[in-house]
Amino acid sequence: MEKTATFAVLSYKEDNLTKLLTHSASQVNMSTLIPARYPNLEDIEYQEFIRRCSEFSFMIILCLIGTVGNIHTILVYLRVKEMKERFHVRTLLIWLSAMDLTTCAIVMPFETFAVRFSYSVSSDAACQLFRYTNYTTSISSWLILTVIGHERYKKIYGILFGTKSVMPCKICKVTNWFKGKSSFFKHNVFCILIAISALIISFPVFVFIGIVETVPLNYSRLLGTQCTTRNQYRSLVTAGLYSGVVGLFGILCFVYCSYCYGKILFVIHKQSKNEKARRENSIQLRAKVHKAQQTTSYRKRKPHYKVTISLFVATGFSFLGFIIFAIVTAFEVSNSPFKHATITGVMKRGIFINNACNPVVYFICDITFRHACKKLYLCIRR
Repeated sequence: MEKTATFAVLSYKEDNLTKLLTHSASQVNMSTLIPARYPNLEDIEYQEFIRRCSEFSFMIILCLIGTVGNIHTILVYLRVKEMKERFHVRTLLIWLSAMDLTTCAIVMPFETFAVRFSYSVSSDAACQLFRYTNYTTSISSWLILTVIGHERYKKIYGILFGTKSVMPCKICKVTNWFKGKSSFFKHNVFCILIAISALIISFPVFVFIGIVETVPLNYSRLLGTQCTTRNQYRSLVTAGLYSGVVGLFGILCFVYCSYCYGKILFVIHKQSKNEKARRENSIQLRAKVHKAQQTTSYRKRKPHYKVTISLFVATGFSFLGFIIFAIVTAFEVSNSPFKHATITGVMKRGIFINNACNPVVYFICDITFRHACKKLYLCIRR
């Protein structure tokens, strides 16, 4: 009996000694017998930056393309004569480029900084201001694209059918006065109202967004800060509801743009088929006369078609970026296993495609815009 008790006591002491040595070994570098050093915040941030390097690079590319491209767009429409003649869309495109330039030159650098220093963003005012600016410029871009789609819809129908408007209504004195003003005045009024509306709609960002303390990478001894949604508002009733309403608003804007451009493309396709059928059924002599007449009409419509197609493609890219962002947001809300994947971080930045891609689309789809860029540099050299 005494031997059994002695053995139990020795076993208990041995187990305690083993646990103590194991704990000590975890705190000591066994090769040098120097106490182990926990990683500091800078090391953790650097490792996180390496993991998100593709997201960082994508943001840098979008920032550079968007900044340079939107500056060119503004200068081209302000200084080149051929682009000044596009008075039906000129003012709207300048405003759109100004909003996109604000995002690319101000908001994107902040987001890039937040990717590089994931746990060191500590200024609550800067966090709220940049996120508020992001929401404001995004909503303004959506609304301006919607107004542009509506204006192209009215313009193309006016050329094809000789109508000034496809939406007859009872005109009051104020509307008569407003319709009598120039396109420059009307479009500036529209854009100012859009900017004010976006500022009001984005105001809840000051409540929901701020600096939140977080434990980086499960190191309990370190405490970092992030610019994100405050913990008390992370629910479907508050920030979730607001984001859903804003997202639905963006979808409605893109749906209306799709309707306008869809009607335009359908009418253009129908008119082209009718003209082709008339040419094929005409005799050779009459075809020559008819061709000369159609050439004049075609030359009148062709610039408007090219502008409309380039704007349609730009709107499509904007909608694509918005959809990608919405999918990633759904992953994050549902705690999907893809939430922390590298590709998810890159896709989340798809919302900025809206601000960076428009000048690239103009340059590719519109030959007049390319010539205007060339003339802009010739004017600068002189």
